[in-house]
Amino acid sequence: MSDQDVASLILSEHDAFRRDFTALEGLEGEALQQAWDRLAAQLEVHAAGEEAVFYPHVVRELPDGGDDTAHALHDHDEIRAAAAAVAEQEAGSEAWWEAVRTAQQVNADHMAEEERDLLGQFKEQIGQEQRDELGLAWLAFHEEHAGAEGLSGDPVGDPEDYVEAAQQERLPQEAAAQEVLEQMT
Repeated sequence: MSDQDVASLILSEHDAFRRDFTALEGLEGEALQQAWDRLAAQLEVHAAGEEAVFYPHVVRELPDGGDDTAHALHDHDEIRAAAAAVAEQEAGSEAWWEAVRTAQQVNADHMAEEERDLLGQFKEQIGQEQRDELGLAWLAFHEEHAGAEGLSGDPVGDPEDYVEAAQQERLPQEAAAQEVLEQMT
């Protein structure tokens, strides 16, 4: 697996999320708020990146990819809702920590499912060259949207509509990600 393999890049971010959630425990005040803000932005970039770069190929190229993607998109919306609940609380308060723990658990559950059910199958079904090309698109997406710049954080909407659009190669997020990659190369 190469350094630009999209599956490797996703796994690397999963590891970073685990570390970043744990690191919140040692912070307080403004440092705590800033660390959460960075983490929440990274969660959004990751989810939106998967929706633009990774999941369209899961839908089209993996057995049961449509069902797996619909489930993952539901998870992404749960993560977004949990992150929004954190933002409604005062950083460091008991209610804030409770909301953070909820976001951490929802995210951990999603990552575990993705790692257990999808990424290995993706690596088996998709050749290294295509995974590397998708990795370049992933990196370009992240560069374009650093700090969640230009991302709304809005829910995906109906996962079945997304799956149908992905099957027909009509996803606006996928087309936008490809355009960014072409501009950067």
